[in-house]
Amino acid sequence: MSAYDPDFLDGFLLPLPSFAPHLDENIVRDDDLTEHYVADYVHYSLVMNGAPERRSAVYVALNVDQNKHKQTSRSNRWRIDSRIGDELQLDNAYYRNNDWDRGHMARRTTAAWGDNAIDAQRASNETFYYTNACLQHANLNQDEWLGLEDWVYGLNLDKDGKISSFSGPFYAEYDRSVHPSGHALALVPAGFFKIVCFVNQANKLEVRAFVMFQDEKALADKSGRRKYNNQTYQTTVTYIEELTGLQFEPEVYHANPMSHCDSSTHTRGPNSVNGEPVLTPELIEVAKPTDIQNTSGPRQTVKDDVVDIFISAAMVNPKGSDKGNEWIGLINLGADAIDLTGWCLSDNQDNAVAVGQVTLKPGESRVVNQLGKIRLANTGDVIKLHDDQKNRIDWVNYTEKMVKSGSPVLFLSPRDTLELDV
Repeated sequence: MSAYDPDFLDGFLLPLPSFAPHLDENIVRDDDLTEHYVADYVHYSLVMNGAPERRSAVYVALNVDQNKHKQTSRSNRWRIDSRIGDELQLDNAYYRNNDWDRGHMARRTTAAWGDNAIDAQRASNETFYYTNACLQHANLNQDEWLGLEDWVYGLNLDKDGKISSFSGPFYAEYDRSVHPSGHALALVPAGFFKIVCFVNQANKLEVRAFVMFQDEKALADKSGRRKYNNQTYQTTVTYIEELTGLQFEPEVYHANPMSHCDSSTHTRGPNSVNGEPVLTPELIEVAKPTDIQNTSGPRQTVKDDVVDIFISAAMVNPKGSDKGNEWIGLINLGADAIDLTGWCLSDNQDNAVAVGQVTLKPGESRVVNQLGKIRLANTGDVIKLHDDQKNRIDWVNYTEKMVKSGSPVLFLSPRDTLELDV
């Protein structure tokens, strides 16, 4: 069994990404590493950032053959990689007695494949190196984030079950930090990226790129676009390059269906996809496999940065019976009155309910308490708002830890939220 193989996908060469100059100067280099900077493991390879305040993987490149997956046991025995050096890795002290988990970059169950059970178990065990872990908040939906390769496979888009992926953290200007007693300070990533590559059934390379934020305040968008923590967004490879300082081969971002900028001007701004205007670079929330945007088929029109109606709160776990006591709150934070006739709310299973015939004036709110088939799961769910043309106006998600009995889940910051009349 070998490390990451750039020839893994039939007919396509996917070499490891290179580095922008500001990133290159922090790459860990040692004679014991492949080409003096790549650490190889079973099915995956990684490169380390040696900046004293980071000491995390720059990226992890993984090959997956989903036809050879085997059931394996979880080792949970985390180890220091002696090739990198103790001082360049975040050991267990950084994950003890706080809100930060050892987040796998190469997912254990995804890497657990081989010709037999012994090989698969070895591959599973090889994911438990601190070099393969990053500070990841306990609230982050790891099942959703780490399972993106499975989502692509489940859509039956690939021709042979083989996938190559690139994952890693990204940082911002004002990151949070962890400072264990007796250890050097380490910055917490503002979020994570994942790029999934496969060959489709027409023998063409396809790519899906994703980011998830765990500190949206550290990544204030100059255009004022809203981002939510613990939410997976499908996006462009170029956007990931801007966040990380990585440089991928042109074939990788050309095979991605998401739009980054107007190709004639190479600047950010309005663009169009299938004749519909989009704000670029595209950031579209995904919460299940069918949400993923593809190269063919209808594209979802997203207007959550254009129309100022927001899902402000939801009573997910009311005291007493859920039926008839759950509700979803909407608010108009724009300058114009907006007619909501024909609009609907839906959950992640696409159960829908009409908002009703109502016009919200600026600053007005409305509570929808006749939710029909929608059941707000206490374990976490997604709530979507669409207008009468089926354009998506807003999207929120919540986790089990956000749900409190008798208290609404709030989706807007206190300074934006007006009191709801319920």
